[in-house]
Amino acid sequence: MVKTPTIICVMDPNNYSFRVTFEKLLAFVQPEIEYGGKIHKVVTQRICNRPYDVLHAECPYSAIINRGTHWNPHHNSYLLTVGRETYLLNDMVSFQTMNKNTTYGQMYQLGLHIPVTVALPQPEYEDITGDPRAIPELIFAENEWFDLQEIGDHVGYPAYLKPQSGGGWIGVTKVQNGKELADAYDRSGNKPMNLQKAMAYKEFVRSVGIGPQVMVMHYNPNANFSHDRYLRGPDKAIEFDFLSSQHAEEVKKICKVINAFYGWDHNSCEALLTKEGDFYLIDFANAYPDSSLISLHFHFPTMIKDMAKWMIFCAVTGRKKFYDFTRNWDRYFAIQSQSALSYHEKLDRYNMLADEHFETQKFEQFCQEKLHNFDTQAFQFFASKQFSEVIENEVRYYFKISEEIPQKLAHYQGLHEFWLRCERDNLHL
Repeated sequence: MVKTPTIICVMDPNNYSFRVTFEKLLAFVQPEIEYGGKIHKVVTQRICNRPYDVLHAECPYSAIINRGTHWNPHHNSYLLTVGRETYLLNDMVSFQTMNKNTTYGQMYQLGLHIPVTVALPQPEYEDITGDPRAIPELIFAENEWFDLQEIGDHVGYPAYLKPQSGGGWIGVTKVQNGKELADAYDRSGNKPMNLQKAMAYKEFVRSVGIGPQVMVMHYNPNANFSHDRYLRGPDKAIEFDFLSSQHAEEVKKICKVINAFYGWDHNSCEALLTKEGDFYLIDFANAYPDSSLISLHFHFPTMIKDMAKWMIFCAVTGRKKFYDFTRNWDRYFAIQSQSALSYHEKLDRYNMLADEHFETQKFEQFCQEKLHNFDTQAFQFFASKQFSEVIENEVRYYFKISEEIPQKLAHYQGLHEFWLRCERDNLHL
């Protein structure tokens, strides 16, 4: 039987550790998978920023990891041109159509818990008013005055003012009263915003979905540095059972349902678990989920493994992407309309639709039959000098004060050694 190169293309120009680790892992494992009458020799290739023939664009890739093309229109146009010929992880069609406010409203309609949220138009229009051809009295004729103080009282304090589209907590301001709200809104510039009620919570949970796989992590938004937010605390880096098994399953279902509803393969969901036991969703439309070793540390190898399994599955089986991301919405809302069903019953039925979308059963069977040695091989890679070099390089790229690099390197090496011990126990090696 002839071996056929099956290429997974990697597009992530901003994240050294993610793309290099993914590439090195597959080069180490060298997957050769018999499927559909072929032996698929799975390899990686990186998309380069170069000209392409618009009328005769070629796509040699069986699947493409798309991370960051919303910042690169040239790459984005190529990927959408060839999208029907490959499997594109995270097309930008749905991500650029949907924003935080749209998704808040739709998930609330499905019965998920969303804090009180009000969308606000941007306070500045310098890009329009600065144009000498613009006629303000025509452009703004239909703008309506609104009472920001009244809106703040309706939402309640404390609250968060944040951009309608954004990431990394950039532009997010916590406000305690009407004056702070007015000051923050005046500073927000030319971006549409939303004002969202702050929720008291006992756990801040961040879930990352890759296909039907969901990784659940504790999260500390109050950490002094963004790279420390996935640490449990100063004395305990990781806590495994910070959620009950029921809550862990619920938040996994929520993340998977959201991703299937919008056709997203790789997305993160931030949820607050209240003392009453309810999950309130505050951010779950993320086209570029944090996938850096510096941020995820202990969780990083598992995320890379999940990505590799999903992309190998998509590439080898010829999975196709549906760009009509609304095609199943009526089925979700038909479940929502059944008033006799409880919240959990509806979530279970949504989850069944999500598993159908992701072909979860087929994926799990593929992993069992075709990737049965993958976890052991991946462990060998993550225990190798190759990955140690990735850790060292990433630490040196990220931390700019040379005096702190030895301490930071020891920190990340220690967290990784802990992951290796845990993984060795899980795999009974």
